[in-house]
Amino acid sequence: MDINKEKYFKEAQEKIKHELNTTDQKIILYSLIIEKLPKNINELFEQLRIITDLKYPTLDQYLTIEEYCKYVLDGSLENTDKQKELEKIAFEEISITFDEKEKELVNLFAKNILDLIYLKNQFEEEISILLKKHFPNLYLIATPKIAAKMLQISGSIKRLAKMPSSTIQLLGSEKSFFKALKLNKNTPKYGVLYNHELLFDLNKKNKAKMARTIANKISIAVKADLNNNNISKDLYEKILKKKEEIINLQKK
Repeated sequence: MDINKEKYFKEAQEKIKHELNTTDQKIILYSLIIEKLPKNINELFEQLRIITDLKYPTLDQYLTIEEYCKYVLDGSLENTDKQKELEKIAFEEISITFDEKEKELVNLFAKNILDLIYLKNQFEEEISILLKKHFPNLYLIATPKIAAKMLQISGSIKRLAKMPSSTIQLLGSEKSFFKALKLNKNTPKYGVLYNHELLFDLNKKNKAKMARTIANKISIAVKADLNNNNISKDLYEKILKKKEEIINLQKK
């Protein structure tokens, strides 16, 4: 390798290293990991449920995956109301007893699932911490989960900042958007913003209005974050005011 090629190669390496070490790229990486974990957790739990089905025939109807795994491990729950119900079920149902080796394997299996759930929660917590510290406007306006997903789709905070609010509003609906165009049908009105907490109690028409407002404020929020200007409270108050107007119109 000649001197010039070696120089350019090292410069490219440093550039890549710098980009991968930025906050937005860390958030994107963690978001991608979180995206994969639920499928793994659900698949493993299904196998655990099959193994433990004879001992705990109907428990999965009453418990979350996390609660089920904890119950398999020690037979108790923090939720006392559920604990009483489970004791009643266990007393009334016929179940098998695992031998020591089977119990050891089942407990290890349940613990591994709990470890994955814990890992997912830790990554989600770290994303929230990074967003709140470095991108406070995006953190408050978009919410951590949606903010992380938008960064993941756009590729970086700078690319997200360059997007018009109309594009931000549709992030996450790309497949549906192009399919609708191809079939000459109505295009979607929102993407990942559909899961924003401020849209939950609105009808279809007003969800689109609210999504447009939030997308507009996210566009402003990201640019403010890049300029280290925290205007999150002001932006959020404007969103809440718009939400109030929409609710009042919806009641009429």
